[in-house]
Order: sequence, then C-alpha cells, then structure tokens
Amino acid sequence: MARSALESLARILDRVGIEWMLFGALAANLYRAETRLTGDTDVLLESARAERAGLEAALRSKGWIPFRASPDGSLLRIRHAEFGNADLVFSGTDYERVALGRSRPETLDAGLTVRVPTREDVVVFKLIAGRAKDLADIESILDAGAALDDAYVEQWASEWDVRDAWRQLQAQHR
Repeated sequence: MARSALESLARILDRVGIEWMLFGALAANLYRAETRLTGDTDVLLESARAERAGLEAALRSKGWIPFRASPDGSLLRIRHAEFGNADLVFSGTDYERVALGRSRPETLDAGLTVRVPTREDVVVFKLIAGRAKDLADIESILDAGAALDDAYVEQWASEWDVRDAWRQLQAQHR
C-alpha cells in the first residue's frame, strides 16, 4: 500500500512542480538493518504557501482527501480510500531545507525513482522526533554498520538540542 501511495504522490507532486523527498519510516527502511512496517507515507515538501491551494486541488483530483492540518500549516494529513494515509510536511526550518538540498535520487522496486534523505539526515530527523520507534530506527541504522558523518549529525543534534540522545545511542553501539 505504501508503494502505491508513494507512486500516486510522486506523480502529483512532480506535476505540480514541488520539490520533495521521502522521509519518515520508509526512508529509514533504506538504511535499517531490518525493515519495519509503517502505516503511512511521509513526504517533506519545499513549497511556498501560495502553492498549497494548487497542491490540495491536485490531491483531491486524484482521490486524496485532506483531513487534518496543523495550526501553523506545516503539516497536512491526507487520506486515500485505496492508498491509506500520508503526511505532507512543508519545510519551514533551515535544517529541513538543508536536508532537502542533500537528498539524492533512489530507484525503488519496480523502477520508481524518488528523492531520499541521506543516512545522516534520517538519523537527525529521527532524533528530533524522539519517539521510541524513532530511536529504534536509529539503533537499527547503527546496527547496519554503514559509516556516518558523525560531525554532521553532531552539528544538527546540537542545533536541535538532542545531542545527549545522539551520544547515548552512539555509546550503546560502540
């Protein structure tokens, strides 16, 4: 289901001309030692507020129904009868814009190419979120054994005041 949702969203976002990348659990699964199930698709968007009305119209035309937005407008939750739920997060911080700029194309199964965050940016996003499942994602990424740019993660962990959590996770995996 997540793949179908991602394909649908990719077509819409590309048609509307909004820069975007996959993130959340689906992005973490690219780097985890073992994949985990997730109930939705998370996408980070670089979008001016003026584009949002056009985006919502394009989503509705393809069966996506916006059902909840955050008060500050940074998150739009959408639902599709066939594809399930997705969270569209509108970038609003310097870090989110940096992560979007560092994202790279990745071809998933059956040829779908999407932009994905770097391993380090998945770790930073997960540190910021800080839920138990996010920390478990980081542990699994560390278990996978790939090298990380620790200085980059440390810089953003300090910026977001999650450096202690990052250092604790590192210590557990040394």
